[in-house]
Amino acid sequence: MSRLIRIFSGSKYLILSAIAERIFFFLIFLIIARNFAVNQYGEIITVFAVANIFIIFFDFGLPVLLQKEVSLYGKKASGFLSNVLLICLISFPLYILSVYFYCTFFYDGISSKLIIIISLTVYMFSLGNVFSKALSGSGLFKNLFISLFVSRIYILTFVVSAFLFLDPDLNMIFLIILSGSAVQLFILYKYSAKHGLISFADFFNFKKSSAILKVAAPLGLAVIFNFLYDKIDILIISRLTDYDQVAFYNIGYGIFKTSALAYSFIFIPAFTRISFIAGNKKAVSLFFKKYFYILSVICLFTAVILFTFPEILVRLIYTDRLAEAAPVLRILSFAVFGLAFNNLTGIMLNGLGKYRKNMYITLTGLIINIVLNVLFIPEFGIKAAAAVTVVTEYYIFITGYLLISKHIKTN
Repeated sequence: MSRLIRIFSGSKYLILSAIAERIFFFLIFLIIARNFAVNQYGEIITVFAVANIFIIFFDFGLPVLLQKEVSLYGKKASGFLSNVLLICLISFPLYILSVYFYCTFFYDGISSKLIIIISLTVYMFSLGNVFSKALSGSGLFKNLFISLFVSRIYILTFVVSAFLFLDPDLNMIFLIILSGSAVQLFILYKYSAKHGLISFADFFNFKKSSAILKVAAPLGLAVIFNFLYDKIDILIISRLTDYDQVAFYNIGYGIFKTSALAYSFIFIPAFTRISFIAGNKKAVSLFFKKYFYILSVICLFTAVILFTFPEILVRLIYTDRLAEAAPVLRILSFAVFGLAFNNLTGIMLNGLGKYRKNMYITLTGLIINIVLNVLFIPEFGIKAAAAVTVVTEYYIFITGYLLISKHIKTN
């Protein structure tokens, strides 16, 4: 408990940022779920899944590498941030066209305008994440929190006002969110420039940007595979069932992922720490034991609540209209430990520089996830998708742990 309290006291702005971000997205999607039809909610979740998958493809894992570089070199990494931004800007046309054509080809019933607005919103949030990682690497968590808090309050204020005084459609709601992401991006840029984290002298250094991409390739693939196994079930459900089932599954999965708020704030400083002590195997071993214990205590409490009260949670938050999500949430409660522990082993592998090995783990996890979902969703529906998530989370944790254990024991 004393260790947990020390982490709390030393990470207050990370805690506040994590809480603000989780609450924001929870409230936004709750408002949408309560005010629009179930199938419309399912459509939105599907487009978001597609956009987020493609944006991960086109950020190449660079934000994670950027945080590591800034944590090691400080202001000397300013050129690194500039090159990452250049890569993001160059990849933008490919990203937006990929999302648009994928959605219009596979989901022709969804509005093209909505697809474009959601795609732009996800892209703007991705750019914000680049700046956020740079600030995190420098330990500027207060600046990060201020940018997030101001932009999220802006969005919620205008969204709530729209429902109070207007009759907004989905396009209007997401245009408000898009404008809020621009507000956050502006604030993050100002903080990054103020602290010397961005250098325009290196902004158009294409040769250096190309070299960075080569270094980041294994890490980028690991991030892509990790994100795909997290989102691919939405795409499979949308193709094999219908948008209503997407909505029900996402409600249960959303509550499950939101429960990670109880511990997720510890991972940002943890990544910086493991990067710093990577050469000391005894310190790495102590690091794992410390965080494993803390996560075990938190996850036990969280898992018991999700398993015992899924119906109450779903009905209280989303009303009886979406009660079919409760069985999904109960199954996912068994994955709480797996999710937390594979996040721990994932940041440790990246912090130790084992990008390629982490890539292979997440790739095999993705393959297992896809195969099992395709085999069992047609027969057992979204309950099968939840069970497959449990299997995948523990597979990634166990394989990651075995690699870390081998690293610690190697002389």
